[in-house]
Amino acid sequence: MISYLEKHKAIPIILTILIAIEIFYFSSIISVPTGSSIKGINLATTYHIIVFFLFTFFLTASIKNKNKFKTKYLIIIFAISLAYAILDEIHQMFVPGRFASIKDVLIDLIGILFAILIYPKKNQ
Repeated sequence: MISYLEKHKAIPIILTILIAIEIFYFSSIISVPTGSSIKGINLATTYHIIVFFLFTFFLTASIKNKNKFKTKYLIIIFAISLAYAILDEIHQMFVPGRFASIKDVLIDLIGILFAILIYPKKNQ
C-alpha cells in the first residue's frame, strides 16, 4: 500500500491537506469537552497522537521519491509537522475559550516521531 501511495502522489498530498484542514477545523471549535475519557484513555491525547501521526505519515508519502530516503527529507518532514503543531496551538490562542498548550505540542510530537520511525525507509 505504501508503494502505491508513493507512486500516486496525488492521494497522499490530498490526504495531508484534508488532515491539515481537519486539524484547523477542530482547533476552531469554541467549546471542547476536556478530560473526556473512555476506560481511562484520554480522548484529547489520543486524538492529538493519531491525527499528527496521520498528517506526518501522509506527508512522508508525499515527499518520498523512488530513491533512497535522505536525511534531509526526514528533517523537512519533521520540521513541517512540528511547525504545523506549533501553529495549531498559536491558532487556538485566538479562539474564544481555547488556549495554547506546550503539552499539546509535545503530545503531537509523539505522533510525529512515531510516523517517522515506522515509515519504511527503503523501497519495497
